[in-house]
Amino acid sequence: MSEVDLEPDVVVIGAGPGGYAAGIRAAQLGLDVLVVEKEENVGGVCLNWGCIPTKALYSATEPLARKGSWERRGVQLGEIEVDLEELRNYQDEIVEQLTGGVEKVLQGNGVTVVKGRAKLFPGPKVVVEEGEGEGAELKPKNVILATGSQAIELPGFSFEDPDVWNSRQALDLEEIPERLLILGAGVIGLEMATIYNRLGSSVRVLELQEQILPAAGLDRRIRAVLNRCLKKDGIDVKKGVGAKGMENEEGNSLKVIAENGGEREEYEADKVLLAVGRRPALGETVEGIELESEEDGSLWVDHQMQSSQRGIYAIGDLAGEPLLAHKATREGLIAAAAIAGEEPQRPRAIPQAIFTDPQFAEVGMDVEEAREAGYSVKTGRFPFRASGKALAMDRTDGLVQLVVDEEDDRVLGGAILGPEAADMISEVALAVENGLTAEELAGTIHPHPTLPEAIMEAAEDVHDRAVHIL
Repeated sequence: MSEVDLEPDVVVIGAGPGGYAAGIRAAQLGLDVLVVEKEENVGGVCLNWGCIPTKALYSATEPLARKGSWERRGVQLGEIEVDLEELRNYQDEIVEQLTGGVEKVLQGNGVTVVKGRAKLFPGPKVVVEEGEGEGAELKPKNVILATGSQAIELPGFSFEDPDVWNSRQALDLEEIPERLLILGAGVIGLEMATIYNRLGSSVRVLELQEQILPAAGLDRRIRAVLNRCLKKDGIDVKKGVGAKGMENEEGNSLKVIAENGGEREEYEADKVLLAVGRRPALGETVEGIELESEEDGSLWVDHQMQSSQRGIYAIGDLAGEPLLAHKATREGLIAAAAIAGEEPQRPRAIPQAIFTDPQFAEVGMDVEEAREAGYSVKTGRFPFRASGKALAMDRTDGLVQLVVDEEDDRVLGGAILGPEAADMISEVALAVENGLTAEELAGTIHPHPTLPEAIMEAAEDVHDRAVHIL
């Protein structure tokens, strides 16, 4: 540690998507930056045990979901086998490539990375208490807290029990359970349900709320289509059911005790995946400093991500909902720019993508939110069954929906349920962020045949001028 500047301009605690982006941007802006990361690799949950490995598995298992479609179109694939060891190796290779690449970019920008567990004291002073950098005492001018979030446990379901998984354990791919019971029909629950259903597990999901993806802006029409698709794929979703506990007799299968409308229900399984949400993971990182917090346990921050204590910033999951990697990255860039003396602006809307089958993505306001905000709302819709590209792909479930201000035609939000929705939503996000109109979207020529033509057609439908639907 003798070569490290002990009084840097910025210390970033946590090297996930928000933390490493903040460190790189701060260095690009001429600041002396040090990043402390407690794990062996940079990248946080997203790169190591979340977004990236999940999407690697989602992509790798797509042939299993599409086999019947290919055969209907005359392509006989025969028996498909899954080699779990090779699948794990593939997943690990992707993670190693990305985390190694991030580390090189940090170093290439002159960012010092210290491996260890940091604690923030008044001053501010940052002490590395464990790990390779143990004993280092840093006196930075500014601190960015980027410690992320952790999975929530339920009473009666401990992660110490080898039969109870969190999302990280589910990605280890040690086995494919014959029967997988997932608690929670949110993003993680439904993405894991999709992957394990493809791998051959009989998947059942219990959701306490009366709807799937309770935090997402699905309107009635889109929710109905996604429910139908999950059921068609064999994923059994039970809504309004609360898990109360678990019985696990040696040599027997698990028995989960639940309550549905006041009635006791029992569900048997071989493994239980707990996916009821995540909470900010500040832990014992801060000592002797009072930081104002929100009701959900996240830290209060201003428009430039500064906490209630001057010079201390909080980003990503620590700064509250939505808990998304790309939100964390943008907030890291905002904090770095603010420290460098710039006046960055927070985005108007943050898109969300959910890798179910079909995918769901949304950005901005849904119809109800827009009306509650006082807008006179018009909508435009286009179903993928009318898309030439979707028909050619045999992927016709879903639709595009745009929410538009009737007064000035501005796009207020949009949702896409369908093939490649996660990629397509960026066009709608661009429109929301820049105040574009439905007419401007409709007037932009889209290549044919492509899936994003559905966005153009939905924009035309706002004015009842779509040419490929009645």
